[in-house]
Formats: sequence, C-alpha cells, structure tokens
Amino acid sequence: MALAAWRQFTFFDVLPIRDPAVTDEDGPLYSDPNVSAVCSGTGSLYLGTTSGTVKIVSRSLKLQVSFAAHDSTYAITYMKQVEGTPNLLTVAESENTEPQIRLWSLDTPDKKTQGPKCNFSINIHMKKITEISAVALADDFSIIAVGLVNGHVIHIRGDLLHDKGLKQKVVYESSAPVTGLAFYEASKTSLLYISTTERIITVWTTGKNQGSLARVLEEKGCPVGCMGIKKTTGEILVAREDAIYFYTPYGRGPLYVYEGPKSQLFVYKSYIGIVSPTGAAADSNVQSTVRKYIGQVSSSNPFETTQFTLLDTENKFIAYTGQFVGGVKSIFTEWDDLYVLGGDGQLYRHQERDLQSKLEILYQRHLYDLALTLSVNAGADEKRIMGIYKKYGDHLYDKGEYDEAMVQYIRAIDGGEVSQVIRRYLDSQRIYNLTSYLEELHNKGIATADHTTLLLNCYAKLKDTEKLETFIKSEGANLKFDLDTAIQMCRQGGYFQQAAYLAEKHGQNDLVIDITMQDLSDYKSGLRFLQSLPPEDMYHNLTRYGRILLHHIPRETTTLFIDYFTGSYVPRKIPNVAELDAASAEQARTMSPPSALPNYMNILPYMSGSRPASVMSGQTGDAVTIMSAITNNVGKLSTAVGGAIGGGGASAANVSVTLESNAFVPNGKVEEYKAPKPRTVFATFVDQPDEFIIFLEACIEHQRAVGGSQSDEVDMYTTLFEMYLQKAEASPSEEEKDRWEGKSKELLTGLQAPIDPSNVLLLSHLYSYREGKILVRERESLHIDIFRSYVSVNDTLSAIQTLHKYGDIEPELYPLALSYFTSSPEVMAVASDELSHVLKKIEQEGLMAPLQVIQALSVNAVATVGVVKGYLSEIIEREKKEIDTNRKLTESYRMETRAKLEEIRELETEPRVFQSTRCASCGAALDLPTVHFMCRHSYHRRCLNEVNEDTECPQCAPNNATIRAIRRAQDDMADRHDLFNIALEESDDKFKVISDFFGRGVMQQVEYLVE
Repeated sequence: MALAAWRQFTFFDVLPIRDPAVTDEDGPLYSDPNVSAVCSGTGSLYLGTTSGTVKIVSRSLKLQVSFAAHDSTYAITYMKQVEGTPNLLTVAESENTEPQIRLWSLDTPDKKTQGPKCNFSINIHMKKITEISAVALADDFSIIAVGLVNGHVIHIRGDLLHDKGLKQKVVYESSAPVTGLAFYEASKTSLLYISTTERIITVWTTGKNQGSLARVLEEKGCPVGCMGIKKTTGEILVAREDAIYFYTPYGRGPLYVYEGPKSQLFVYKSYIGIVSPTGAAADSNVQSTVRKYIGQVSSSNPFETTQFTLLDTENKFIAYTGQFVGGVKSIFTEWDDLYVLGGDGQLYRHQERDLQSKLEILYQRHLYDLALTLSVNAGADEKRIMGIYKKYGDHLYDKGEYDEAMVQYIRAIDGGEVSQVIRRYLDSQRIYNLTSYLEELHNKGIATADHTTLLLNCYAKLKDTEKLETFIKSEGANLKFDLDTAIQMCRQGGYFQQAAYLAEKHGQNDLVIDITMQDLSDYKSGLRFLQSLPPEDMYHNLTRYGRILLHHIPRETTTLFIDYFTGSYVPRKIPNVAELDAASAEQARTMSPPSALPNYMNILPYMSGSRPASVMSGQTGDAVTIMSAITNNVGKLSTAVGGAIGGGGASAANVSVTLESNAFVPNGKVEEYKAPKPRTVFATFVDQPDEFIIFLEACIEHQRAVGGSQSDEVDMYTTLFEMYLQKAEASPSEEEKDRWEGKSKELLTGLQAPIDPSNVLLLSHLYSYREGKILVRERESLHIDIFRSYVSVNDTLSAIQTLHKYGDIEPELYPLALSYFTSSPEVMAVASDELSHVLKKIEQEGLMAPLQVIQALSVNAVATVGVVKGYLSEIIEREKKEIDTNRKLTESYRMETRAKLEEIRELETEPRVFQSTRCASCGAALDLPTVHFMCRHSYHRRCLNEVNEDTECPQCAPNNATIRAIRRAQDDMADRHDLFNIALEESDDKFKVISDFFGRGVMQQVEYLVE
C-alpha cells in the first residue's frame, strides 16, 4: 500500500524549546553551530563539537559537565552512550589524520584532568586517510565496527573497557561507500548489518559462522543515515527514494511504498521516523561527514523546509508529520520523549499523546479497528478493549450493518451492557444475530436464567432442533446454562425429548418421569425408567405417578408395586431402545386398562422361585441412561418388566394365591432398604380394584411368609376384605357375586384374619354382606344379634336354625322366637311346628310368666287359643298343684310356730322336769354331780370342761351359734341401706327383693334398752 493511502493523525504534541544557555557566558548548548554530534542516555544529553569538546546537559537543559574529549583539531563526528552503563564512545576526525576512537567512563574522574576517565583511545589505521561514514558498537563492548567512505569496514576487537588486546581488522571491502552499520545479537551469535550505496550485506562477527563470506541481502544500497535496526526483532529498515524496506538476516522482508528523497531514518518504539528534504536532493549520494557536521545541514538553502514523519508500518498510519525550516540536524530519545534538533538551533520535543487521547481521535473518525490494535499493543486493560468493541458495534449497528455489529458485540460480551444489546436485536428479523449473542453468553458462562430462556425461545422460533440438542448436550464440568430454566423452556416449547434428556443427564429423576408421563404420555418408558431408580427415589415417584401408570399399564405397574412393598425390588439396567414410530406412540397414549387381570402366578413370576430371563438380564445398579434413546424417538420399549405377563381376561376373583416359603427370595442381589407401609399407597389403587386386590394378596402372603408389623397386617386384611365386598357388590352376575363373597368368607374364617369385629360389621353393613355380620357375631358370641339379623330380613328358616344351634347356650332366644313366630301369618305358617317347642322351652326354663306369654301372643291375631291351649292347660294344672303345696307348707309353718311359742311359754312359766338317766356326752348312767340344760340334755359334771352361767349344751351350741350369727347378720343388714339399694337396682323383680329383705328382718324396727 502506498504511503499516500495511509491515514494521517496527530498523535504527538510538539513543543519547541529554545536553548536556555544562549546568553550564558559558557556559550550556547544545542543551538551552538559547532555542535557536530548528538546522543543521549542515562538521563542526559551529550553534545560533541567540532573542537573535540563534549558537553553533558541535564534534563533541565543545564550544562553539567564539559570536557575535552579530543584535541581541538579534531571534530567529534559520532557519539554513543550505551544505555545502562556510564560509558560514552566518541569518534573524532581531522583532515589528513587518522580518526580517533575513545571510550569514556563518565562516573570515574581522571586524576589529572578531573574530567571523565578515558578507558581506551585508539587510532584507526588506514593506508589512505578516508572519512568515517558509519560507526556501530556491540552492546557487550566486544566489537566496534567502523565504516569508511572507501567501502571498507574495520572491526576493532578486544577488551575495550580495560584497553587490552585491541586489534583492528578489515572484515569487508567494496568500492561503494559504507552508509550504515548495525549489530544484531541473538543467543550466542551476532552479526553485523552493512549498507552501502550499492547493496545490503550481513557479516557474522561471532559464533560458528564467524569469518565466513559476507552475505548479500539486496543488490541495492541506501544513503548515509537511512538504515536503522529494530532491536526487538533483529530486522533492519532501509529507506530509499521509492519505499521503506525491511530485511532479516536471511533476506528481504516486506516493503512500504513511500516515494521521495530521504536523508535520515530513525526507529522510535513502534514508529519509524523519516526525514525527507522537500527541496532539491543532495548533490551526491554520499556527502562529506565532516562537512555535514561543521554547522551545515542537509539542505543547501537554510530557508528550505524539511519534513519529519513518524510512521506506524504495522498498522499503516502516519502518527505525525512536521516541517522544520533549515533541516534536521539530529534525532534522539530521552526523558520518555522524542527530540528533534533542528537546523535553526531549536530543540523540538515530540511528546506522544496518551492512549485515551489517541482513541478519542480515532473514535471521531470511526476507526475502531485501529483503536483496538493500538489498545492491545499498548497493553490496555480488558475493560477498555471491551468498551472499544462496544463502540464499534454501536457504530456498525447505526449504519445498518447488523451482522458485522453483532461480531463486535460478541467480542465485547465481557464488558457488560448485555441487556442493551439484547434489546436491540429482539426484532424477529434479527433473531439469528440474537441467537449467536446468547450462545456466546452461555459459552462464557455469564448467562442468567433469563438468557437461557431467551436462547431456547430463539431455537424454538428458528425450529433449529440440531442447535438445541447441541446446546443441551454440551459437555463440561460446569453447565453453560441454568438447568431448571432450560428444562422448563424445552417443555414449554414442545421439545419434550430434549427436556427429558437434560433431566436424565443431570440426575433429575423426578423430572424425567414427569416429562415422560405428563408431556410425552409414554407410560411404558416412564415405568421402565422408574424401575431403574434406587429404592429411595423410586418410592416417591411410584406414589406420585402410580395411579396414572395403573390406569394405562396396570399389569406391569402392579408387579412393580408388589416388588417394592414386599422388599424384593431390584433396580434394573435399561438397554438402549429403538426408535418408535408415530403409530406406536399414539397407541401408548391411548392405551386403556384391561377389564380383568390374568392368573396371579403369571402376574408375579418371581413367586414361583425364578424371574423371567428378560427381567433378570439387567444387573443391579443405579439409574442409567434411558433418555439417550428417548431423545431420538421416545416410547418404544421392550416388555422386559413383567415379561412373563400374558394376556387373558380371567377375573381376579379366580386367582389362586398359594406361595411357597421361599417365594420372596430373589435370584439377584437385592439392595437393602426398608419397605414402607402398604397403606401409604392404598389411595393409588382407588380406581383399580382388580390390581389392588392382587397387590393386597401378595403383600399378605409376604407378611405370612416373612412376618411383619401387626398393624400393617390388620390394615391389609381389612382393606382386602372391603375390596372383596366391593367387587361382590359390583358383580354383574349372581355367580360372580357368590365367588367374591366366598373369598370374603374364606378370608374371615380360613386365614383367621386379624380384622377388628367392628370393622367387619361396619363393612358388612355398608355392602349388605349378611354372612360377615353373622361370622363376627358368632365369633363374639352375639347369638341374639345373629337371630335378630335373620329376623330383620324375615329369614325364618335361618332363624329356626339359629334357635336350634344356640338355644341351649342362649335361652333368651326363645322369648324372641315366640314373638317372631307369631308376628305374621307367613312366619307362623313356616314356624308352626316350632311354636310348641318354643313354648315348652319357655315353660321348662321359666323364661316367661304365663301372663307374659299371653300378652306376647295377644299383640296380634296370628296366634289362636288353640295354639296355646295345651300350654295353658299345663300351666294351670301346675299352678293349682303349686298353690296346694304352698297352702300345706304355710299350715305346717304355722303349726311349727305355735309349737315353738308354746315351748317358750312353758320355759318361761312352768318348771322343767329332767328325767334323763344317761349322760348325753358319754352315754353312761348319770351320777352326781349332774348338769341339766333346759333343752332336756343332761351331762356328768366331769364330761363338761367348765360349768358356769354361760355354759351351753354341747349338742345344741352349734345350732344356737348359727342362729345367733344369722340374727347378727340381719341386724347388720338393717343398717346397710346401700346393699339394699344395689340389689333393688340390679334385680328385674324388685318386689321379690323387698319381700326377701323384709323376711330377713331388714324392715324390723330395732328397740334399744336404756338402763
């Protein structure tokens, strides 16, 4: 690209600085026309004059030191201060005299002159005195290269710092004047670039190639001062009238067209400084070096201007262009700035503007690419660079270049203002750009849930399933999106397979099942995945979705319920599944449950001691990938679960439940877990009575085989009994109803079910199951209730059977039977033969008074006098006999009472004659002393232990003691009114109680004798 097409800027501020010492007595500094050489370093400016003097100037442009470096006949034509050292190299020339080179130690004073110490001084030997056109010094002070106008290059080697072993050698000869020299050092080798007016050459100065022939890089040369080196890359730059060329040690590099004469080239940072005379070119390619530095400048006309340009060849722009009247004498860098010493004696400081100032200039011209490049080269922080990308994107967006703008917005994505960019691209026509931006947000890991939602919406609108799947299947330790949001949006957008994949991949088992069931309606896949879960996860989902699964796939689901609640559940690995066609999927959605289940032993293949091969082929393990197949086309699963389940429509009422003791021992290894209570899932079977019965029967058999909680057993038996009754009530035929009622009766009798009698009665009443009531009443000895239950339904024959069966145990049944048998003509017609038996039992057991019998029969006109004629005749005859007996007994009591009263009177009023001749104790004849008692018993005195006033007849004493005890008891009973009240309340015949207590003297008034 020609330089004329390069952008031009003003990145440097120029400040002309006049020589402050113009009027000093020591004379001017850099404005002195005798200044013949200029260099800088270590914070100072060094000026060499035509009289061999060196002046050292400080940053404040004050003269620090001035010393005579050479004789006054010598003009200093070249100086170099090696950065980082106190050493200054000076080269001086004089007509018809060998040039001198000296190295000064600025920090070491000379004892004689008090000026800097000279480390070495050497004259350059030459056959014919020739002007020096170029000088170069190696950074390690090992070599000085001197180029001559006659085309020779001389090396000076040795210990320059200590002036030891210095040797001179011509290393290159040519007929063309040398115009430039530069050392390049790399690792253990170094080489010297040589430019002449005719060619560019390299010469190795150290290393294995030392002494080899010079290598020609280009058969074109350059004028004096038009070669420079980039230390960082080792490249040299050569300025010719047509262009600026780059060279490496191996050949020519790029070039930049810049036509026009050039008198000097200078490298500053990343810039190349070019001095271009605007007037006539110099008379010859090589001017006299001495003549150039004796106050004359490159321009023959002091009023002719010279152009100074700073180029950035890497970024192809001109950073500064300035005009200097009188030409340019020297260019140097110091104090962080670039200085140009003009031919007018003024010093021009070129201060580079800061990065922000440059950027503002570029922003005004919308040169954002260049702004980015400069920022990166300047080491700007990421925030500033992001800001430039953002501005660039805004500029392109305003121009309508939306695609290009999005590229910049993506680059600035870390710089914030994400929402602003998103709002700009919400238009549906720019959804592709928005999608790219949102994808980058997720790649950077800075996306929020809202961004995920928006990205998934974009994929949905674009119908880009491939990208959606790529997005959700992104690998890596950290998700690039919010998982919950991604799943939710996939479900809302109808991408159920992708949602299921995400949930399964990241261990969201609940969501996998929810999507499979609710969204995909693929119940077999859902059940299959459910069977792969560990027990603790499976239970929650089984209770949550069990009702749905039972409705659509009842057989397999019932098998899973039984497995889990009998403690034999084993998680199963799920094989990859094939794709499901639309017809199969539709069939899965519309599948209806069968009306009845097959044989129970087919439903539960493991109960026979072995599992189907299709079930046992999977191994125990955690939930494995099922949704990888579902993602392709969810739904088609093999019938591994319940593989032995056959078809058929046999009713569950015909199920035969017979289990062996080892029926519940699985072949595979069962993961230990505590099976929950079966009652927790009873509600799940609310609409599936057949499956519920099978489940309950299996759990009960398991309970019987291995034992378990008593409360669980009660719950299962009670619920199973209810389900039997429910099925019986809903049976379409009497035969079916009898089968279910038979199972109910078998449950209550054959298995000794631990069902609470009150529950049996309640359920039997609710479902009109009379046998249940009877069985409970029999078990609880409620015979009267049994009889009444038959009476309530007018089942006379069953009532008669009950009377025969329990009449002897429960005599109270006969009064009930009497009332029932005479309740209606129909009953009377059936029970007429039993009525006499009932009346006979009532008479024999004294269950009812005749009057009560008559009252019971007189309630209605069913029973006639003829029915009870025999009964009444027997009663009347018996009553007559009883009355006669009672009269005779009463008369005997009266006669006995009169006799006793007469005896008492005789004892109280008449003397007693004792005529006994024998002792009542020993039977021997009585002899004195003799003891006679009023009861007419006589005893020897010796036959009695003790004789006093209280002595009683030994034979009559026990009877008398009994009478006295009875009397005392009666006296005590007279004060125990509470006992009388209790007996009165508990007795049905209260008159009998009163008469009994009256006869015992309770009602007798007690007389107390007061002395």
